[in-house]
Amino acid sequence: MREAVASALAELARRDGRAADVARSALETLAPGQEIERLNQHAVQRFCWFELPVRYQDSTDDQLFAVRSLGTLFSLLQLYRYSQICSSTETAALLAVYAEDHAAGLAMYERLMWESGVEPPDLPELTWGTAVGDAELRARHETASALELAISLHDVRPGKRGWRPAQERFTRAFLTQPDNRGLSHLDRIREERVRAWLGSSAHPHRQRLWPLVGQIIAGADVPRAADSAMAPLQRLLDLAADGIALTQIGYIAPAVVRQMCEDFGWRTTPEPPRSETDATHLIALHQALRGMRAVRRSARRLVLTRRGRQLREDPEALWRSAAEALCRVGGLEQAAAETLLGILLARTPQGTGSHARRGESDVAAAERALTESGWVPVEPPVAAGRHAASHRRTAETASDQVRAVVMAVGWLLEALGLLTDDDGSGHRELTPSGRAFAIACLHQSAVAPRAVV
Repeated sequence: MREAVASALAELARRDGRAADVARSALETLAPGQEIERLNQHAVQRFCWFELPVRYQDSTDDQLFAVRSLGTLFSLLQLYRYSQICSSTETAALLAVYAEDHAAGLAMYERLMWESGVEPPDLPELTWGTAVGDAELRARHETASALELAISLHDVRPGKRGWRPAQERFTRAFLTQPDNRGLSHLDRIREERVRAWLGSSAHPHRQRLWPLVGQIIAGADVPRAADSAMAPLQRLLDLAADGIALTQIGYIAPAVVRQMCEDFGWRTTPEPPRSETDATHLIALHQALRGMRAVRRSARRLVLTRRGRQLREDPEALWRSAAEALCRVGGLEQAAAETLLGILLARTPQGTGSHARRGESDVAAAERALTESGWVPVEPPVAAGRHAASHRRTAETASDQVRAVVMAVGWLLEALGLLTDDDGSGHRELTPSGRAFAIACLHQSAVAPRAVV
């Protein structure tokens, strides 16, 4: 192909030397080494509609000359689809919009890419990231090429009725097709993301989860017992469908608290509970539903959101949403959930050994692990007088905060019936459903796209 490129560039130089120089430079950006067999429509569109106007601060006239010179080269190479992109009225209009309003140009670029049909769509099982590894880069490039072929064969028809579901079906089929080693693009993306997630220097607490890497990559299906585990959340959603009365400061009304505790056998102090603050399980469930954006406050009532109405009708979606909400909150809360779940998974019979010290409770083990990972200082700095006392108070306050967050994770697992009873020393194990839930939580956290470039 390099001979064909050299011949086309020579012909273009014979016609217009400047156009040949500009086209050669543009092609080198698009296809280093002039490997045009790796070119696809997505890359050409991205160059013309994003890279050229954003990265190169030439005038609009110079940018138009560049894309038209490139288009002429593509015509000489008989790559007419790519040539048409370069010479299209959409490309000229977009470059003019960029010159007037950069943000409007970016918005138009995103719209044109989507309308072209070659932009790989997000799927429920995969949201494309912006900070990606080699496996994801390769998968996205090859998916875009596959979509280009599907469009040329009219298997996907951008702009026609039903084309977006067809595009999603095609993308899913392509990404899940196993190769000769039995691994699909989706498998490789997930493994790449999980390993990057575990190895993140910004989250040293995850180093303890490496023995679970295979389970985290594989994830876990929704178990048959999911309905039973989700019953407390389902009950709150059912009540919120009619509106749950709230106190003046936003707690669930005492009558509802007492009924929930009685129905699900939750022990409280005092008993019966006087308010939501006495029922730790209900506190955890209430916060989980808010984290899932399933409920919202309306005056003095807790009501369903649109998302809540969808989850109320789909127990499996409720399970997945609860798992995602626990390990996708960020900060200390997410670190606490990941750490406690990792300790509990390692302790279960199918685990790989426990990181907890003998006689150490779940909460204490997780608190120690987080402390050793840098969430709070192991020992306050030594200082004199008031400064030493201040450091001690700061360390104690931070330690209390870590302990409280870890305990809140445990409350949710208890409320959903995902833990066995305390053996008297603070040690508990995950039930079979609890194990599936814990793996699902870590999997969803680990395979989520990284958004930092």
